[in-house]
Order: sequence, then structure tokens, then C-alpha cells
Amino acid sequence: MAYHLPPLPWLRAFEAAARLGNFTRAAEELLITPAAVSYQVRQLEKHLGYPLFERAHRELVLTRLGQTYVPTVEKAFSDLSIATVSVFGERNRQPVRFRCLASFGHLWMIPRIRGFQEVYPGIDLQMISASWAETLNPDLFDIDIRFGDGNWSDGVVTFLLNDPIIPVCHPDLALDPERKDLAALSEAARLDIMGVIDTWESFFRAFGQAVPPRNGLQVDQTLSALELAALGHGHALVLETLAQPYLDSGRLVRSSQRRLKSRHSYFLVTSGPRQSLSPDAQIFCDWMIGELGGG
Repeated sequence: MAYHLPPLPWLRAFEAAARLGNFTRAAEELLITPAAVSYQVRQLEKHLGYPLFERAHRELVLTRLGQTYVPTVEKAFSDLSIATVSVFGERNRQPVRFRCLASFGHLWMIPRIRGFQEVYPGIDLQMISASWAETLNPDLFDIDIRFGDGNWSDGVVTFLLNDPIIPVCHPDLALDPERKDLAALSEAARLDIMGVIDTWESFFRAFGQAVPPRNGLQVDQTLSALELAALGHGHALVLETLAQPYLDSGRLVRSSQRRLKSRHSYFLVTSGPRQSLSPDAQIFCDWMIGELGGG
């Protein structure tokens, strides 16, 4: 899309001169000479084809067109400033940027962010959600909270937590206590999460049960499986940490008390040794390790 805009330095000079009332104060703010401000404003007026100021007795008075134009210019610079700080932070107060899987961010991180901010009110956080583990890019974020085998070479890897896998379901789908849980689960509707290593097949084999054929929906996110299970679409096999908010609220119950040790774990991946990160990033890493019980 083509934008019909004058050069931004001309607009900046106009906005500052209009707000401050003369070229000298505008020059002091913009760190250029008054002559440069005057030149840029005149170039803008020439570009637009209309005068923006009436120049009399060293005071600047906006023309009617100038009065009409300046609020829009001020708002444009204000919006740019707000967007820049929102995305990149203030230069003297950079946020701690971290990435995590969307399900972990939604179900574990978000409920705990307020607690972190209450203890560390001077630290800003910037959370980036991901669907799958990707290479750590230190230009975009310093910290990656990953789930996997820990064999990554793109950063310093610190163990956080090995979370067990548990089966859960809507209370209305709770298994008949008179039947063996594995036999009942093998006949029940089950939700499969694509791309995970700890599958229903692994669960049944771990407890000596014949592997039944798939008989339910397949999804690509744990969060989707949990939501579908909470709506009564079947039993989901998920990480206990991620299921806990649903269990606490009563939206889900355990299908069985069996727990499967996951072959993958949570890890903290940093772009370098933690000591090389900013003090705020080090505090966040120590907090994550403490919260998830790693060492």
C-alpha cells in the first residue's frame, strides 16, 4: 500500500514547532539548529502547497489549515510511540522476553504472572506463544520454555520438570467403578494429540493392556484436547500440570488414578549462561526454576 506522506523529519519539525510555539525550542528538543527546523517546515509547506504558520514578531501562529492538520500529525506520532514501546519496550526498561508453548502459557504461565509481578513489580514481561519448539533466536527473545528430550544445541539447557501424563474426562464420562479402568478406557471415546510422544498407545502398553484402535478426534494442541474433553467429547491423555486448572475447577475429573511417566520434560533454554543475561532475565529464570521445582 502506497502512503502519500511528506518526509517524517518535516512532519516532526512541524509538530514540535506547533506544540512549543517557536523554532528555537523545537530545535532544542529535536537536537538540530533553529535554521534546520525552519527549513524543514518551509519544505513541508512547499510540499503541501499551503502555509502552516503565520510568522510575526518571532512568534509562530498556526494558520487555519495548520490548526486542522496538527492534531492528526500529533496523533500519528503518539500512536507510533505507543506501538514502539508496546512491542520493544522503553530503552531504559527492556522487558524480559520469553517464549513458551501456547498450552503452557495459557494454562500455567498466565495464572502465575500476577504473582510474579507482585513480587517483582519493576520487571516487565513479554510472552511469545509458539505451537512447536523452534530454534532460539536471541534477537527476538532470551528465554525459551520448552517441552522435549532436552537435546538441543542452540542454547544453554536447564531441566525444569518431568510432568506425569494422566487421563481426564468430563464428570459425566467418569468410568464405571465396577469395571477395570483400562478395559473401560479401551472402549471409551478418546482424544488423540498429534505429534506427542506419550500417546494412548504408550499408556495402554505401560500397564500391560492391549492397544485398542483409535476411536475419537485428533487435535494438534493440548489446549484443544482439554477443551474438547471438558465439553464431553472423550477422554484426554495430558500433562498433569496442564490439566490441573480443569481439575481444580471441576470441569474435568481423572479418568483413572494411573499416571504415566512422560518421556519428555520441561526445560529452560537460554541464549547463553544465565549469568550473561540481564539481571531481570536472571531473576525470571530463577523464579521459573523455583516454581517448577527444577535444579
